[in-house]
Amino acid sequence: MKIDPVLNGINALNEYVGKAVSLLFLALILTVSLDLFTRFFTGRTTVWAFDVNYMIFGTNFMLAGAYAMKHESHVRVDVLYQKFPPRVRAVLEVIFLALVMIPLCSFMLYSTMTDFLNSVAVREVSISSSWRPIIYPYKAVMPLAFFLLVLQSVVHFINNIVIAVKGDTNVG
Repeated sequence: MKIDPVLNGINALNEYVGKAVSLLFLALILTVSLDLFTRFFTGRTTVWAFDVNYMIFGTNFMLAGAYAMKHESHVRVDVLYQKFPPRVRAVLEVIFLALVMIPLCSFMLYSTMTDFLNSVAVREVSISSSWRPIIYPYKAVMPLAFFLLVLQSVVHFINNIVIAVKGDTNVG
């Protein structure tokens, strides 16, 4: 079985999710604007704006992680890293992904899935405001985000193994 279609499928999925959640900023602009106009004209804030805004921003932030990893646009301290040849960088990436990133994201996937399932079981609501919206749909975003990040980490891992072994930097 060729693995390229699977890797390309994961890349395409994270590309789609990343672009789709970027549209949430339009909803965030709308909700913040509505709250500001309401506050300006009535002198009172909306009861729902705080909860809606952190849910929209949190969803965007969490689901964009795998997209950022796919495009290598995350923050990296690369004072020395960029001076290494591609094969050495690939070996360092493989070590980091195998020892830190994939295990940590797998643990977070398990932990957030447990938290989400507990939240559903008790029909958890937000205690941040008097509006008290249900929060378990929002908590579903966290395990989904870590699942996508684990998948993208595996793609990155495999691509870096190819670079480390073959020296071919035209993968993924």
